[in-house]
Amino acid sequence: MQIRLPRPRGRWLTGVAAFAVLAGAGTWTAVADDSAPAVHREDRVQVMSGAKIDTSYFTTGGKERRPAVLLGHGFGGSKDDVRAQAEKLARDGYAVLTWSARGFGTSTGRIGLNDADFEVKDVSRLIDWLAKRPEVQLDADGDPRVGVTGASYGGAVSLLAAGYDQRVDAIAPQITYWNLADALFPDGVFKKLWAGIFFSTGSASPTGPPAGTGTEAPAEE
Repeated sequence: MQIRLPRPRGRWLTGVAAFAVLAGAGTWTAVADDSAPAVHREDRVQVMSGAKIDTSYFTTGGKERRPAVLLGHGFGGSKDDVRAQAEKLARDGYAVLTWSARGFGTSTGRIGLNDADFEVKDVSRLIDWLAKRPEVQLDADGDPRVGVTGASYGGAVSLLAAGYDQRVDAIAPQITYWNLADALFPDGVFKKLWAGIFFSTGSASPTGPPAGTGTEAPAEE
């Protein structure tokens, strides 16, 4: 496991976002209420750099192109934690992609604490896919109108994604850290209690193994 400082490269726009998506042919489920358009959900597993990433894509259908939202979850959680938020964003007119990060939920791979070579590159691969969706608004060929949001672990990956991928148009990180090395060792002092809570919470979750163990979550059949 490596913890790296991001190299800022992207367009840094904070605020409430136009955000994101993934997959190919998957299982579609309609989620509806009486006063809002039906939300269609496509569940799909995407293979990225040796890991199987479990995703859900939400949209209300129609032919008009719309901005996209990538919605990340917190450490120890999974894409299921943000489903209600994804459905609301879809009803508000966005194409929304949620995913379980490596080692969480049913996604495989080792937890890398938002490693630039793995978790952050996974976000770029999701953006690549977004650019091919007919529902998603484009700023240029291969460049979707996309933002990234999430809390804690998901918030951190939104910051990193914007630093590494210039196609990210907006970010809305919530209750998160800028750099985990600084968060765990502020001014060189180990934050023992906070680190213990952080890793204990993640390792106790049934969704995946603790970070840095070298183990992997069960593979999707």
